[in-house]
Amino acid sequence: MRSARTGDNDDLCADTANMRMPPRRAAILALDGCYASSLAGFADVLQVANAHLHRHQRMSGVALARPFAWQFVARDGRPVTACNGLTLGVDSALADEAFDLVFIPGLYYAGRAAFERLLDASAPHREWLRAQWQGGAMLAANCTGTFVLAETGLLRGRTATTTWWLERLFRARFPSIDLQLRAMVTEADRLCCAGASASYLLQAVRMVEHFCGPGVAGLTAKTMLIDTSQTTQLPFLPLQAETEHGDPMVARAQDWLQKHLAEPVRLPALAAALAVSERTLIRRFGSVLGTTPLAYLQKLRVDTARMLLERHDRLGIEEIAALVGYLNGSSFTRLFRAQVGMTPAAYRSRFASAGAGWRAS
Repeated sequence: MRSARTGDNDDLCADTANMRMPPRRAAILALDGCYASSLAGFADVLQVANAHLHRHQRMSGVALARPFAWQFVARDGRPVTACNGLTLGVDSALADEAFDLVFIPGLYYAGRAAFERLLDASAPHREWLRAQWQGGAMLAANCTGTFVLAETGLLRGRTATTTWWLERLFRARFPSIDLQLRAMVTEADRLCCAGASASYLLQAVRMVEHFCGPGVAGLTAKTMLIDTSQTTQLPFLPLQAETEHGDPMVARAQDWLQKHLAEPVRLPALAAALAVSERTLIRRFGSVLGTTPLAYLQKLRVDTARMLLERHDRLGIEEIAALVGYLNGSSFTRLFRAQVGMTPAAYRSRFASAGAGWRAS
């Protein structure tokens, strides 16, 4: 894996050099255990953006923006091994040279202990990342790479997002960061974070827009079939809280709520069924799940509705609303949209075929 310094990119750099427009310098950080797709895919988006810049300049003689030139960098300049076993060559070791953009790919999560070892291994990169940011660079981190960025301390007190399924770990490890999990991509003070792995495509387009403008970014996204309208992780989030938490009373409450999903549920009835006080029930739920029993029930109902929308295309929206405890279809639609970010009909249109595929498998 080598940086873009041949073919059309040489021509492009030569053209822009004649116009005294040096390329934007990007560093793509290669880390052992990273996703090869996010590492290489980020560069692919920059490559396509360069192609559009080059084409426009050849046709009009006018440079829309400075192109990108990138390097794959590693701590000691040696190849790294991606999580899928692929050996990735790099261009250089970390050095004092300044970059305009630094990309941090996602790291494979093979359990908490293994992931923390990867984060420990990334410790030597932190000072270099801080120095790049202090020198004016934009730092962009994808998926679990957001943990690497957070370890630098630069996100403290700032907005960030991360992959949805590590929300609890991120919040526990970095309580001073304003985690906005619904957002697919966040940006604050030249610190850009993206959600779960494939969001690097949207993030890369966002970086193209930042440096080259919306026109080039739009062309790049269309060329690569990147859906830039998907700006939230909400439709992909599993709303039901975890059950593997070790609290038997809360687990019994979750089971009771599941069984009485379609019924009018009142807190006194739930507390009586568990033979505990309402105060104890609320306190234990808050401690274990970070929510109230009735708020949990709302999320459970919406999560069940999502499953029904994906897998049962013959059920109408009103029928699904009734099955999950809502006699008023419009109230259900409002709640669903607030929780998921789209209407039940739009959700079915987007995800029903995926549900059919899972059933077939």
